[in-house]
Amino acid sequence: MKKFFFLIILIIVFLLTLGAIYLSVVGHQTSKFNSRIIKEVKQKDPKIELQLEKIKIKLDIKKFQLFFSTKKPKIQYQNIKIPVTEIKIYSKISKILSSKIEVNQITFKLEKFKIENIQKIAIRIKPSNFKAYLLNNLKKGEVEKVSFDLNMDEDWNIISYKVNGVIKKVNIKIKNYFTIKDISFNFILDNNLALINSINATYNGIEVTKGSIDVDRRKNLEIKGKINTSYNLKETQLNKQFTKVKFFKENKIQVKGSLLHEFNLKINNNYKIVDYNYKSTGIISQSQLILNNVIKNQFLKKEIKKVLFKKIKLEIRLNKKNKNLLLLDGLYSTNNSDYKKFKIRNNLKKKNQNFDIDLDLTEKIFFDLINFKTDLNKNNNLKTKFSIKNNKVFFKSIDFSEGKNAISVKELLLNNKNEVVKLVSLNLLTLKNNKENNNLKIIFGKKISIFGKIYDSSNLLKLLSADNKSNLLKNFTKEVEIKIENLITSSQIPLKNFNLIGLIEKGKFNKMSAKSEFSEDQYLDISLKKDLNNKKILEVYSDSPEALLSEYKFFEGINGGKLLYRSIIDKNNSVSKLTIEDFKIIKAPAFATLLTLADLSGVADILSGKGISFDFLEINLKDDSNVTTVEEILALGTSVSLQMDGYIEKKTGLISLSGTLVPAKTLNSLVSKIPVIGNILVGDKIGEGVFGVSFKIKGLPGRVKTSINPVKTITPRFITRALEKAKKK
Repeated sequence: MKKFFFLIILIIVFLLTLGAIYLSVVGHQTSKFNSRIIKEVKQKDPKIELQLEKIKIKLDIKKFQLFFSTKKPKIQYQNIKIPVTEIKIYSKISKILSSKIEVNQITFKLEKFKIENIQKIAIRIKPSNFKAYLLNNLKKGEVEKVSFDLNMDEDWNIISYKVNGVIKKVNIKIKNYFTIKDISFNFILDNNLALINSINATYNGIEVTKGSIDVDRRKNLEIKGKINTSYNLKETQLNKQFTKVKFFKENKIQVKGSLLHEFNLKINNNYKIVDYNYKSTGIISQSQLILNNVIKNQFLKKEIKKVLFKKIKLEIRLNKKNKNLLLLDGLYSTNNSDYKKFKIRNNLKKKNQNFDIDLDLTEKIFFDLINFKTDLNKNNNLKTKFSIKNNKVFFKSIDFSEGKNAISVKELLLNNKNEVVKLVSLNLLTLKNNKENNNLKIIFGKKISIFGKIYDSSNLLKLLSADNKSNLLKNFTKEVEIKIENLITSSQIPLKNFNLIGLIEKGKFNKMSAKSEFSEDQYLDISLKKDLNNKKILEVYSDSPEALLSEYKFFEGINGGKLLYRSIIDKNNSVSKLTIEDFKIIKAPAFATLLTLADLSGVADILSGKGISFDFLEINLKDDSNVTTVEEILALGTSVSLQMDGYIEKKTGLISLSGTLVPAKTLNSLVSKIPVIGNILVGDKIGEGVFGVSFKIKGLPGRVKTSINPVKTITPRFITRALEKAKKK
């Protein structure tokens, strides 16, 4: 009996097992449940139209659940066809034979569902930000091969889900000017994770390839991703992308390269960003910048109109801890010059940007103040570290090197007007023709100290006399002390043991006393002081006028003599007087032009030989912001004498001078005839008179014209001034 019952149980188990295998592998096909399923669906959502072929009942061994499956059901939602290729409805085994089907899981697959159809369905759902975005920002494209696995409660509410599929050729519009085209990717979604890979897209000349994004929602929201981009951006594309950036509108820019972007973003339950990291690395293979406003300044020999870049390694880092970085390392060229190395680091902070720049120079740079220019045939390098904060630029260091040449600046602070607010030190060591022409140090402490072996001042007087309104040191009021062993002048007459003490107020000297020597018993003295009316009085005495005047063409060729210069200066005007005694003019173009006007016998021969001797030259000037008035230039010499006056406009450079030139023998004869006034004017004999040349010089720079006219009488003013000087002598 026991064996019989055991056999019965064994047969039942076998039949159940066989049935389970049959249901799990083959299944049972029927249309018995069609009406009941359609009825249940209609009760849940009357807008769904459903037509089913025969339903196959199968057993899912793993879940130990029966499910209904059917191929290619006809489903419409509000007259929109839903392209479902397969659907499975899971139910508890205990509920299969009851009058009501309890659905706890639905799986189905879609194939080629167009975005426009998804938008038509979205119109009928409740208003939300997602709905608005779906309707307004998605264009064309389709969803391919999407599988849904939905776990539901007895009221058809989704408890959990798994979705995977493929999106192809979708356009997403982000704001009015930002559209990403042809977006394609694979995705897997569930309640906690979203995995997106094989991302491809295009945006305004940028190609996105092999991208991936992971979204983890198990705790906070964490988004990780990697995206490869390649780009070949032209001027118009950059203008569209950076519509609000003035730099891209004003200049012509092209850039080509590739980048890998890596990012990690953490957001808490209140949608606040708690942490983020972004890193971009890659290559800028080529880039071109054509400037609308060229780069030009007093140090550059040529204007910079175009900058080219190639083989640049680029790295960008941004993070919540504010440890940001921009790194550019590659080659650059200006105005089609040879490519040179450069490296730039920046911390990418808005309020306090730090820069670290290391580059080889592509353009010649000329420092007028120290008479030094770079040589592009040598390796010349510039390194600087600076920061920008509150529109001020602080240079921690500026270091230039070119062989033995070295210029080093420490702790330089410039305000928004490029005026020096602070400077700690400046070291100079430069060579010209393999000889030192600058070796000195400047220290800004309680006072400004300048000391060293040698300083090339060849261009100093030219710079001081230039009409330059900028004053880089206007924020300094300090005592000044200068001690330099040797000074190089433009005349190549050396100055030794130059010593100066003084006081500058707001960048200008108010007091000064300087002494130096040309050679034994030849000195240079300079003094600056204020009178009782608070006017500055500048006095210069020099035993070598040539050393101070060689920069001025009018004085070219002066040899020997003694110079005395005195100028009274107030805020807007100055009155100056220059006197030179006992000097010669040798091969002087300016004087030669004037002297040959009279066609005086022997003048040309004298100029080509030992020169013309002058007893006296006096120049009286008045200067204001608009014009320099030449009140008088008077020169008395053994061979010829000259008097002239006029003006020079500062804004236009217009020159207007006139004067008289007479041989000295004629003037001497006049002096001897002083008692006889009538004879001075008309001569002793019939037909005899006083002869000379009057002249006018007028015109703009480069177009100056000279006119001459023989005169029979010399002006009384000329005679009076000549007699005054003769009496003094």
